[in-house]
Amino acid sequence: ALVKRSADVALMGPPPPPKRIKRPSTVLDEDTYTKALSHIIARDFFPGLQETEAQQEYLDALESKDGAWIAEAGQTLTQAMTPGPDGRRYRGRRGTSMAPMMAAAHATPRDWTADTPRTVAESVEEPEKAQHVDLSLSLSAFQAKYTSEDNESFNALLDKQNNKRAENYAWAWNENKILAPRQIAYRERQAKLEASRAESQLQVYEDTRPAMPEHKVSAPRNALMFIPDSIEDSQVTVSQAAEARSNAPPKAVLHDNTRMPIAAPVEPPIPPSPSMSAIDAAIAGRPRPTHSEAGYIGSETPRVAGYAFVDAEPTSAELAAKHGYDPSSLLSQIAADASPSPFKINEVSTREALHHRLVDKHKQSTRPVEDARSPIPRFLSGAKKKPGSLTPAAQRLLGEIG
Repeated sequence: ALVKRSADVALMGPPPPPKRIKRPSTVLDEDTYTKALSHIIARDFFPGLQETEAQQEYLDALESKDGAWIAEAGQTLTQAMTPGPDGRRYRGRRGTSMAPMMAAAHATPRDWTADTPRTVAESVEEPEKAQHVDLSLSLSAFQAKYTSEDNESFNALLDKQNNKRAENYAWAWNENKILAPRQIAYRERQAKLEASRAESQLQVYEDTRPAMPEHKVSAPRNALMFIPDSIEDSQVTVSQAAEARSNAPPKAVLHDNTRMPIAAPVEPPIPPSPSMSAIDAAIAGRPRPTHSEAGYIGSETPRVAGYAFVDAEPTSAELAAKHGYDPSSLLSQIAADASPSPFKINEVSTREALHHRLVDKHKQSTRPVEDARSPIPRFLSGAKKKPGSLTPAAQRLLGEIG
């Protein structure tokens, strides 16, 4: 008859698989990840960098003498130098919809170099599908959501190493219990004996009750380093539920609060009452039509029920011709607006300057003494020997020499 093997003599089973560390869910290629990370760092930590890049692009456009590029670079520089509602001069504020700063495949190159012409056409590969990257996130949120291919490969190797370590040190995941070699050998021997006599042994009554009463297994883990086992990832905590019910925005670190806001230029308000020139024109019979009247501008489209037609969006060349981008005016504006760098090295304090003066004075006072010393090295003389300590032959030789 078959006999069920007792649980206390059973061999130790495989350790449970360790919990996988939470990793970023979206994997990007190296170029996309690096460019997006550089854009977010420049936006949050170096807001004046984009304006400097726009100025450099405008100077390159002037050097190339390309009218379309000059108009486009001038418009970009004007937008970069225009302060926003908070007085800061940079674009790409957080919370706006932005695309990755990557050149399209059909865009005209702006550099001065060109590839060597080829006589044989290479195989044209199908372009890969562009990956959509949300650049409106903060630096920590972006790194929590996206990762690069190299980081994902390293995380896979790290998980493999963690699984191997869990197999080698199974006692750490098995209630912190280590079996002695004698216990392991005894259990193996008992298993072999039971397997050999399982057919000939009669079924006997065995008490399957555990020797110890049932109790909660103690897991000796520090609550500071390990999360409680009773709380799963799907369990919503009290703080998470309160944050979900609240209408306040999620907590975040605002890097804008670490900078002093730039005062926006104050424009004089338009007086609500008509000016003296408008009153004189009305008395003389030359009334000035307002914005709501049809005769305000002779070139505007006719109105229907007081509403005008929507005009077409002007192109970059039309904007350049309308605003009249003058390279000299923009260059003078760049030179006049060159604000000093906020980072500077403090001047030497009065205390440190006094310290340097005292040290120099002490060196000057001690230099002549050091120069007057003899450059000949001095050697320590040997111990003076008394005549009484010499041998008789040495004493006679010393007496003859005098």
